[in-house]
Parts: sequence; structure tokens; C-alpha cells
Amino acid sequence: MMNELHSHYYNGNTSINDGHEHGYSGYTSVDPDQPGHIHSMEGDTTVNDGHDHHYKIQTGPEIEYEGGHFHSYKGVTSRADMHTHQMSGYTSLNLDK
Repeated sequence: MMNELHSHYYNGNTSINDGHEHGYSGYTSVDPDQPGHIHSMEGDTTVNDGHDHHYKIQTGPEIEYEGGHFHSYKGVTSRADMHTHQMSGYTSLNLDK
């Protein structure tokens, strides 16, 4: 429904860098459902190889699907232990708030 507040769940694994990867999951920011809207994603990865990484990225605009929508995302984690990781994927369908 137009302008209804909602968020999306996301989870995945980062790229493999420096011989390891990290998991991540969370919920996007809560935003109104309007054409071209995006969401923020922020959190910390799992601890692997003695460290974790922070991320703060934005999704792309909504992709309509079977009466709902989802978003793609792509970004880079913060630097830790002299390296970063790539993150990319798709959110869940919209979750009404």
C-alpha cells in the first residue's frame, strides 16, 4: 500500500578476503512505500578470524514482485585487520510495520 511504513529482512555472507568471510543479517530502516524509495542497512558482521567489520550501506530502489517488492544492495564493509569485504544480495519482500 502506497506510503505504508515497512522494512525488509536481509542476510548473507561477505566476499572471501584474507582467507575468510563473515556473515551478516538484520532489518533495513523503516521507510514509506513510495516510488523510487530506498532503505538504509547498518550493522556488524560476525566475528571471524578474530575480528568483525561494520557496514552502513543503502539499498537500490524497489523491485516490484507479486504484489510486493524487494531491494538489491551492494557495498563494502569497514576496514579491519588491514582488509575489507564486499557485500551484495537482495532483501526479503516488504514487511509491513
